[in-house]
Amino acid sequence: MASVTVAMPDQEVLRHFPEATTLAVLDAALVAVELALREEHPAIDDVPLDPEHDISAAFLTAHLILTRTVELRELVHLYSAVIHRAVRYHFDVDPDDLIT
Repeated sequence: MASVTVAMPDQEVLRHFPEATTLAVLDAALVAVELALREEHPAIDDVPLDPEHDISAAFLTAHLILTRTVELRELVHLYSAVIHRAVRYHFDVDPDDLIT
């Protein structure tokens, strides 16, 4: 399985947005969950969820978790974008030093 790297936010960001570290760790954990589920269920994106297919409870649950994981990562990235804008606007920090 691929490795997951956690990029920690810049100190200037943390001074104003201490939750940025937790969000970076959460994002890395969500990536790890996604990688693990895709490794365990390689056909997870290919099998339609309909009555025509006999889907195991584990596969269905993995699909639901994966769907929520992707949604939650999008929300974390949206929040991170708000932080980027606030720091760039108010604190003049290099955007490359912020969480991505």
